Formats: sequence, structure tokens, C-alpha cells
Amino acid sequence: MTMLMAACARNANIADPFWYVAVDYPNRYEAEEAFVRGFLNDTERLEALGIRLFAAGSDIASHETADLRVSFFSAWEHERIEEGVVLSRTWFAPREDPLNGRTNTSYIRCLAGQEDLVPITELQPPFVALRVDELSVADEDYPLVRKTGVTIRNAQGEAPPALISELDAALQAALNAAVLGENVPKALGAERPTLFWVASGGDVLLDRGADKLLMAEGPQSIFGGTAEFLAAADLALINLECAVTDQGTAVPKTYTFRCTPLSMPALRASGIDAVLLANNHAFDYGDEGLLDSLRYLKEAGIGVLGVGLNETAAAAPFVFEGAARVFGIASFPQEKNGWDGLSVAATEDKAGLLHAGKDGAAKLKAQFSTDDSVLDIVLFHGGEEWADEPDEATRAIYTSLIDGGADLLIGSHPHVVQGFEWIQGKPVFWSLGDYVFGDMWDTHELGGEDGLFITLGFWGNRLLYLEPYPVSLSDIRTSIAPRENLSRFYTLSRSLRAYDTRER
Repeated sequence: MTMLMAACARNANIADPFWYVAVDYPNRYEAEEAFVRGFLNDTERLEALGIRLFAAGSDIASHETADLRVSFFSAWEHERIEEGVVLSRTWFAPREDPLNGRTNTSYIRCLAGQEDLVPITELQPPFVALRVDELSVADEDYPLVRKTGVTIRNAQGEAPPALISELDAALQAALNAAVLGENVPKALGAERPTLFWVASGGDVLLDRGADKLLMAEGPQSIFGGTAEFLAAADLALINLECAVTDQGTAVPKTYTFRCTPLSMPALRASGIDAVLLANNHAFDYGDEGLLDSLRYLKEAGIGVLGVGLNETAAAAPFVFEGAARVFGIASFPQEKNGWDGLSVAATEDKAGLLHAGKDGAAKLKAQFSTDDSVLDIVLFHGGEEWADEPDEATRAIYTSLIDGGADLLIGSHPHVVQGFEWIQGKPVFWSLGDYVFGDMWDTHELGGEDGLFITLGFWGNRLLYLEPYPVSLSDIRTSIAPRENLSRFYTLSRSLRAYDTRER
């Protein structure tokens, strides 16, 4: 610890009416100490308070003759200590590898040194934050907030108490002015972090009676316990695997799906903000069915991803309150009956979907934001059905999206849960599997009745919280499954991590 003997004590010489202070600089709080040094170097402001800053080495600037002493402190927010001016607050979080399966810990464990605590500014992949007693860093009573500041004390007992109050007030005013300025160290005056929560389930089929059940009984009837997460999220997303129409003619495919347009207000009331339509079932009832889907979703206030009246519209993002932009794209194989998604790819003269095979990825990458406070999300529909992991062609497409600036990728089409992976520090969920999809009983052995629901807490475009929930399908009803059902997800995710460490 070094000691700066600076100005603020009244000279014994009656001709010098100033007071002197000794300041202890612990050399641990870079931004805070720099701020205090700058404050004490403002001679004009200090002299107005009856304080003068002397040059280093001055005889009068000695610790023994100081009337006031400025000391730095650092403590948890809840701790009751003698305080003066709080210069900064730092939010800490217990960090954890998400593949370990924990999402919460206790404050007692944190205080006992049983968790690895880091400032959230230093939290980096492959780690995410754990909640503390179910609280996130954005919650008002979150306990792991470290405050750093200075206390001004009367060292000799002679300095007037009013002087301490005036010096405290001047320091606080300088801090407030600095926080409002443009060149303030980020550590100073930090406000409580604001999180942006994204909730997403996988494939949703509102055919086979699910649409009517949703309208009759509400969100919990088909979404089960995950309905509360949809309602609570800032942004809720799904892949909608059907046309929204009661018109048109079914195209010659093995499976064709549609739901009644009357169910769209109920879907919106469930909390769904946007749906991916760039998939192999949005066109099951031809151009008429597609146009109906676009119209009825818009009327219900639900955003459409990856499909539009032309290629530009299909590539356009759904913008959510300036905090997030969501895109959709497809790259699924030709179906066994010969139907190919390339046949319904949008052009500038034709409505359709954005297809990676038609340079769709490049059109998205040209629109990604460079602003770290904006979250760019891509929902993609691709890969092989019933496969445990992404194929190389699909991986190449979506890795290119990360290269281009995407912050989060969520996949669909395989109908089974695949793993989670960090690609260049960005989260990728290759497939969430089925979410609501009736009549999948014959796919039980393949995993078609098991899905993954995720809630993700972002701070800007940085993932802080990853909270997965296993879901179980029983015809057109979905429920949250026991947590041990996440074992497949974790096993596949570890396999992907091992894959990433091999030479390719």
C-alpha cells in the first residue's frame, strides 16, 4: 500500500486556514483510485471548500498532521460498514460449465468459497452464470454485488463535521457528473444489469387437434408447464410446422399440415412473438396457403421468420424493441417423395422462403449488427431428420453465420434433440426436437416424443444464463419432464465439444 500525503488539513500557521487530508491508495481499484486522484487535483474546487492540495513531498503534507483521512473500502452490498461515497458497484456471478447440469446455487455456498465467483464482465464461454437462490443479476435482491468507495474520517478530531459533509457532497457531485459524461470509466457508477430473456421450444404442429385445444383451454393445454416461461420471456420463439389456412389444395407430399387461422390470436396470447416459417411444411397448401399464413400471422401480431412476399422480405429480421433482431433461414434435404425446398425459395418476384442453397446466408450476414447491445438471432431449419448431430454441410452453413456476426442460432427439422455447442464463443442449439407435435407415438424409440425447451438470459449480446428444460410429448399435450431426461442433451453436447477439439 502506498500513501499519498495530500491536502486538506488546517495549517497550524494561522495565516494558512486550509485543512489537510491523508489518502490511502491501496493500488487495487484502478478506475476508482484514478477518479479520486483526479478529484483531488482539482485545486479550484477544493480551495472553494477550504482545502488546498500541496505538492508531493511538502513538509506540511504529512500523515501525522492530517486532520482528515480518506480510505478506500470494498464490501458486499448487504454488509453494514461505515460508508462515505460509493464509487462503483460490480456484479459478480458464480460461473459454471453449462454441461454440468446446474443452473442455481446458494448464497451460503458462494460465501463459503464453494463457487467460482467472477465479475460478470469477465464471464466468458464455455462458462455461464448460475442463479443465486433463484435470483439472477438483474433481480433487485441479488446478493453478489460488490461496492467500492471511499470513507472520509476526522483524523485529529478538530475538523468541523460540516467539512466532511461538504467534501462527501462534492465528491458525489463529481461522480454524478462523470457518470453522465462520455469519458467515464465503466467501473464507476455501474447500474444494475438488464437482462434480455429468450425462450424457445422446437417444432410446433398446430394440426391434429392442437389448434382447437389451444383455443378451448389456453396455453397450458398444449405447452404445459413451459407456458409460464413463454409468458415471462422478453422474446418467445418457435418453429411453426404447418400452414395457417383453411384454403388451398394440399401439395403432393407424404405429410401435409395446416391449422385454423382462428388459432393465431390464441398463439399470440401464449406469449409467442415470432415463428419460423422457413421450413418444409409452411408450403403444404401451396401459394394460397402461404399467403394466408403471412396474412393471419401478421393480423395476430406474430412475426414471421424466413418467409416473405419476396426475397428481401424473407431475409428481413423481426425487430424486437431494438434489443434483438431475429432471422430465419432453411437448408433441409429434398424429401423422399421428391419435394425440394429449393422449389419454394423466394426471389425478388416470387413469395417464398430464404434458402441457404440460394445464397441466403450471405443475405443475412449483410444485415447483422455490429452493436454489442443488439442481439442477432437466427432460427434455422435444416440438417437430417432423426440424426443425433449436425452433418458437415449444415455445420458449414451455420458456422458461416457465426463468422458473419450471428449471436445465437437455434435449429429445427431433425425432430429429435441434438446438442449444444459454442462456436467462436456464440451459443448454437442444433435442434430442440419436437415441442408440440401430435401423433408421434411411433417415433418414441427415435426420440420424437422428447424435446428441449430453453430459456436464455442475455446481457447485450453476451449469454449469461442457459437454463434448459426437458419436455415430454403425449399426443398434442406437452409437459416438463424430470431433469434426468436432459442426459441425452448433455451427452450429445459433450460429444460435440470433443468433436471441436479434433482436427478437421
